[in-house]
Amino acid sequence: MFIIDRILSLLVPALSSWGYTILLLSSILESSPFFGLLVPGQTIIIVGGFLSKLRILNLGYTIIIVAIGSIIGDLIGYLLGRKYGYSFIRKYGRYIFFKPEHFEKTRKIMNSHPGKILILGRFNSLTRAFAPFVAGSSNLSFFKFLNYNIIGGIALAIAFVMIGYIFGSGYELASKYLSEALFIALLVTVLFILIYRFINKRKHIFTKYNLYALIINLSSLYVLSKMIDDVIGNELITRLDFWISTKVVLLWNPLLNRIMIFITNIVNLTNLFILCLILFAVLIYKKKWYNSLLLFFSMAGGLFFELLIKQIIQRARPENALINVSGYSFPSGHATMAVIFFSLLIYSFKDDIKNITLRNLFIFGNIALFLMIGISRIYLNVHWFSDVIAGLSLGLFWLTLLILVFKVVVSWKKRKSHANYLK
Repeated sequence: MFIIDRILSLLVPALSSWGYTILLLSSILESSPFFGLLVPGQTIIIVGGFLSKLRILNLGYTIIIVAIGSIIGDLIGYLLGRKYGYSFIRKYGRYIFFKPEHFEKTRKIMNSHPGKILILGRFNSLTRAFAPFVAGSSNLSFFKFLNYNIIGGIALAIAFVMIGYIFGSGYELASKYLSEALFIALLVTVLFILIYRFINKRKHIFTKYNLYALIINLSSLYVLSKMIDDVIGNELITRLDFWISTKVVLLWNPLLNRIMIFITNIVNLTNLFILCLILFAVLIYKKKWYNSLLLFFSMAGGLFFELLIKQIIQRARPENALINVSGYSFPSGHATMAVIFFSLLIYSFKDDIKNITLRNLFIFGNIALFLMIGISRIYLNVHWFSDVIAGLSLGLFWLTLLILVFKVVVSWKKRKSHANYLK
């Protein structure tokens, strides 16, 4: 379990000191009114169970702490409901996505089946966040609430911690037969496809171009995971890397060296920052707000994940580089940032170019640029061939993922604005 072990080696000091505290606070917040909609508490609890299987945390302590946090969070909601009740929902409910009619519906169910909604409702994000508040405002007796609260808190703790624990067992078993990186990629692929189908079935917001984005996204994820797997296992790709590294030096000559150094410097840290500022200003000027946000999150996220993977893999660079570069090699940061930046240029402006010939030139010109930047890193021998392939894959994966996520967010905002207009 190379990847998980490397990640944990970075996190173990923090987990040893703060792991149980994080679990307690997450359990309290995800069971608290309103915060429960924002805090991914269930996910953190499942991760706690996974870490228990890996013996980073103690299983018994994890269950106890999660149960205590859940009980405290629901108790806070109950007391707030008793003090503020319906008047709070009527005044502020629309800001927290809980309308008065939702409150009334929940209160009716609470009066008829308090145990059902307080115990089983914990396993639904909406009722988990608001049921205790509604219970308090419905004047449900404190001792009756406390009984249901304790039972529900213990049930939730056992259920979600054990989900993580069982997943850890399955992960250990699967990693014996399937490479770790490919196993993670397979899980992510299945998850993304299910989410995509679920959203499109309910909202019908994706077009055929979004389907192409999903295909590129999952294909890039596969290539990235394959590169990681082969580099970790010293497979065929590493022998190809070494062969290319030894042969590329035979191509060096003063003129070509200067050209490749110029190309690679297009996206060095300073130049890339300037290019991003210019592009951001142009997008704002043209009122492409969506694209300007996409630029910010794609570049920031691409940099973050590139550095994170470097720390996990910790691969050394080729020794006979033409220029002096420090740091780990895998993946290529230049390739990652170049493919994000120039692909985003295509995505943002291709439809503004009406002439088909000019549009095609624009598209292929940008593709050629990020490919040449990747080639320049191999030519200069500052990266292995697989570093560049992984960097390009990472950039495409992250950008297409954000395009799909932004599509959902924009569609949700339009629906909300339309609903408010009809009111």
